[in-house]
Amino acid sequence: MKIFINGNEVEIFIGATIESAIRKFDKNILKDIKQGKSAVYDRYGNHVSISGPLHEKSQITIKKITK
Repeated sequence: MKIFINGNEVEIFIGATIESAIRKFDKNILKDIKQGKSAVYDRYGNHVSISGPLHEKSQITIKKITK
């Protein structure tokens, strides 16, 4: 299925989690998220967990956390 991360199309398997998709997209970004340096948001701007599910055409945005 196709999903979008920061506007980039990513092909991922059906049933993938947000973590799986980010791992495929960029392992360094996943590392930043796990270290609390970045966070993931859905298309509506809601903070979401990386363990959450994805569906065809899901859109997530990853943002650096600034203090």
